[in-house]
Amino acid sequence: MADILVQNAVNKLKDAIVEGSTGFNYNQIFGRSLADELKAAFEEFPDAGPYAGTGSGGVSKCLCTLSEYQYMTYCQCSYSGAGQNCSCCCVQANVWRNGDVLAGSGGTVAVSTIQSTIRNLRQKYQDLYAVNNADFNQDTYLAWYQLKAVFQAESSPNTAVLSSWYGIGGGSVQGARYGSDYIKVCGSSWLSGEGATCTWTVPAGATQAKFQAWGAGRGSNPGCCCGGQNFSSTGAYAEIEISVTPGDQYVVCAGCSCTRYCCSNQVPGHGCMSGVTGNGICCFKADGAHCYQENCDSLNANRCCYGAGSACRRFQNPWCTSSGICWCGLGEYCYDNSCDTCGVIPTYPNKCYVCGCSCATTTAKIADGCKNTIFGLIGGGCLDTNNYGWHIRPPVINSDTGLEWTGGCYNQSFSSGTCCGGCHGASWNWHPGHGGAGTHIMGGTTNHKGDTGRGGMVQISWQ
Repeated sequence: MADILVQNAVNKLKDAIVEGSTGFNYNQIFGRSLADELKAAFEEFPDAGPYAGTGSGGVSKCLCTLSEYQYMTYCQCSYSGAGQNCSCCCVQANVWRNGDVLAGSGGTVAVSTIQSTIRNLRQKYQDLYAVNNADFNQDTYLAWYQLKAVFQAESSPNTAVLSSWYGIGGGSVQGARYGSDYIKVCGSSWLSGEGATCTWTVPAGATQAKFQAWGAGRGSNPGCCCGGQNFSSTGAYAEIEISVTPGDQYVVCAGCSCTRYCCSNQVPGHGCMSGVTGNGICCFKADGAHCYQENCDSLNANRCCYGAGSACRRFQNPWCTSSGICWCGLGEYCYDNSCDTCGVIPTYPNKCYVCGCSCATTTAKIADGCKNTIFGLIGGGCLDTNNYGWHIRPPVINSDTGLEWTGGCYNQSFSSGTCCGGCHGASWNWHPGHGGAGTHIMGGTTNHKGDTGRGGMVQISWQ
């Protein structure tokens, strides 16, 4: 009897396919349209959607942890680039990569994931897929997409369905945009420091928006005769989530970094802040890296707070006070052939000058506060008594993945020669908000130029 029923179902399915003008005749198969069928399925399984569990991602630390001394520099090694970990007093893992802070872009789900999630709801969906997977995949995705507006328009919207099946209203992922509806505001030549401004109008159907800002990075400076500079400071990072009303407008500014490839006796280019103003926002900005004293002052602040306990105007490991090359007056260091850096200098926060602000009005607030900001970060490195060594690039959040951006050059090594990095790194394709490439000079070359910082960016996503 069971075999007869199965065969009858197969024959019915075949007849429906034949009778349909294209693909399946879902009204004959289900007794209703595919959209109505899927709507009922989503309501029956509200927590089984492709966005289920993509909210906070199970992170245990706030975003601001990414630039805290005790997690970034209270170690005698680098947290950037290859991800090496050495002797750390407070933490034994890389907070940029271990999932404690950044869970990845949970707001973005691939089309194939949406299609497979629907198929797995019911066996009959699997049966249809087995007959014609191309048409069924296309039809279910289109119906899923069309149902979004239907669920949103209901007088009492099903919040579980909207969160699990469309990623709307659920917890946001730190460092990541909401989903597929987003724009980026930055200069077309941000690699050379260009910024941008525009006015963004909230589109129809949007009820909340997430703004993410990367302040512009600072330019780097070559050393005088023999010396150089570590990778220059990134701009700060900030994010904020607020309720929005369609038609409202927001003024958006992505900060520029002065397009200046400076010489050793010139002030390097400064980065400007990125930010947004408009309804529901009290203060939202990410400072650009803008002070040429930030290398010395920030490293000294780290040394006094968590290092050896005394300030020293040197490019040296925070846990020693007797060695290290000296800082010059414009952010670079000068080498005197008698000292090294007595161990690895880790990436360190630019807490003296480069911070963010995230403050929403009471009625608009979804997520804000200092926990949603990151200070600018400065690259570290290591030098021996031959003036050989390396510089490391500080980390930055990837706007596309919500994780650490790992592309480009992260470790700049040198064992001889002159004119390493600096303006030669002008074409290195980093991420908006990065500082200029580190520099290194040997052999008396004094006409080498530093690199410009990268322009800032603002990313807006909505749902």
